[in-house]
Amino acid sequence: MKKNDAVSPVVAFMLLLMIVVSFISVLNAYYIPSLKQQSEIEHLHNVEQSFLKISSDILQVLTFRQNMTMNEPIQLGGGDVYFSPIKSSGYLDVNTTVLDQCLANITIKINGTPINDLYSTINQTKIIFRPVGNFWINQSYEWTDGIISIRKGNKITYLLHTNEKNADKERKLYYPMLFPRIHFEEYQNNITSMEVNFVNIVNPGSNRSYSSNGAGRVVIDLIESNKQSLNNGTHITFEIFENNENFGINSKFKELFAKGDGKSNIECTINDKNYSLKIPDNPMVQPNVNITRWNLSIHT
Repeated sequence: MKKNDAVSPVVAFMLLLMIVVSFISVLNAYYIPSLKQQSEIEHLHNVEQSFLKISSDILQVLTFRQNMTMNEPIQLGGGDVYFSPIKSSGYLDVNTTVLDQCLANITIKINGTPINDLYSTINQTKIIFRPVGNFWINQSYEWTDGIISIRKGNKITYLLHTNEKNADKERKLYYPMLFPRIHFEEYQNNITSMEVNFVNIVNPGSNRSYSSNGAGRVVIDLIESNKQSLNNGTHITFEIFENNENFGINSKFKELFAKGDGKSNIECTINDKNYSLKIPDNPMVQPNVNITRWNLSIHT
C-alpha cells in the first residue's frame, strides 16, 4: 500500500471535522442567538399584550363596582429555543404610594364622628415589569394611572400615545373611574333613594413583587368592605383633600353632590372642600341613604 493511500482518509476526516466545527460555530455565533432574540421579542410582545389587558381589567372592575376578582397572567421569562433551552427571567412589582403621597383622601363623618372603616384613600399605583438577563434589549413596561410606558435604559416612551398631552387625556379618562359616585332617585321633588360609594386603593403589602422565569400574574380585587344605611336625623360630612390639583375630584364631587340640593326632604351644604348632608327628622318622604366603600387591591 502506498503512503498516499493512508493519508487520504485522514485528510478527508479532517475536512469533514472542519466542516462540522464550522457549522457548529456558525450555529452558536449567529443562528442560535438570532433564534433566542426572536423568541425574546415574542416574549416581550406577550408582556405588552398582558399590560394592555391589565389596563382594561382595572377599568372594567371600577365600572361595575361589585365584588369581583380578575387575574391576568404575565410571561416573565423567554428566549428558550430548541438548541438552547436557557430562559431569561422577569421581575414583576406592584408599587402603591404611601398615605402622605396619595392623590386624594376622603374622610367621612357621621354626626361629627369619623368612621374609621368608611374613609377613602386614592393612591397612585404602578405595575412594573423588568426583564432579567434577557437575550435582546432591556425593555421594561410600566402601568401608571391608566398609562402604559416602555422603558429602555434611561429613556421612557408611551406605548399608545405620542406625547404628554395625549397621555394626560388618557389619565383624565382613568381618574374619574376612581371618583365617588352619587346616585339619586326622586319623586315629586323628594329624594326617595340616595346611593354613595367610594373606592379605597389598598397597599398590597407583602404581595407586591414576584421574580421568576415562568409565569406570573397580576390580581385585581374589588371587595365591598363597609356599608352604612343612614336614618332620619343623621348628619354626614365628606371632607376631601386632594394632593394633585389636576385630579379633579372636588369639582366632580361638587357637581354630583349639588344634585341633591333644593330637595324638600334632604339638606345639602357645600362649603369649600367639605360636603354636608343631613336627613331631617320629619321629612315628608323618608329617603333611603346608603354609603358603601369598595377596597381596590392590585397585587401579584
